[in-house]
Amino acid sequence: MILIVEDDLTQNNVLAGFLQKEGFQILKAFTIAEAWKLFCADVKLIVLDLSLPDGTGLDFLQKLRSTSKVPVIVLTALDDELTQLNVFDLQADEYVDKPVSPLIMTKRIKALMNRIYSDNDLVIIQGFNFDFAKYTVSSIDGEIIPLTSTEFNIVKFLYERKDHTLTRERIIESVWGYEYKDEIRILYPHIKNIRKKLCREIIVTIKGIGYRIGME
Repeated sequence: MILIVEDDLTQNNVLAGFLQKEGFQILKAFTIAEAWKLFCADVKLIVLDLSLPDGTGLDFLQKLRSTSKVPVIVLTALDDELTQLNVFDLQADEYVDKPVSPLIMTKRIKALMNRIYSDNDLVIIQGFNFDFAKYTVSSIDGEIIPLTSTEFNIVKFLYERKDHTLTRERIIESVWGYEYKDEIRILYPHIKNIRKKLCREIIVTIKGIGYRIGME
């Protein structure tokens, strides 16, 4: 879940819309007071504007850092050196000058989220939230998708090797065991069910070779 703290209604809504399309759950605050009311353990990243109606983002960040190490991307029109130094002294993770494209911001947020939380097995694939530690997957709206353990293991195996196309034999050997590696047809109904429950693009067929995970 991402908390956007930005008093400009249009900028807040536009960025939220881009992030929601990527599968993130969003909380929107327009003041520091609202940000404190919404902040909770489920928030995994904060996008923080420095100029807010009821105070500065620096004050919020300073208080936040006394209790939490949640990643923070500071988004501001203030580009002087002193402001930047203060931001990093307060342990912000990134500093982004306004104006910035919401598409670029979305890419930066995704990169930071994946970099920080990859070790915690929390990933987003084709707009679905996967927790590889808990073996759960949910939609953008938070609906739990009932994948079987076998279906989940197929997606997990493909994701962990996302830079490669994997043969059917290798997938079967990993998920079912070496003794099943020649039983190619065992894989097909599971691929079909995964695509039906999630989306067709989540697993890409490479003709004559096998499959790879569909990241974009």
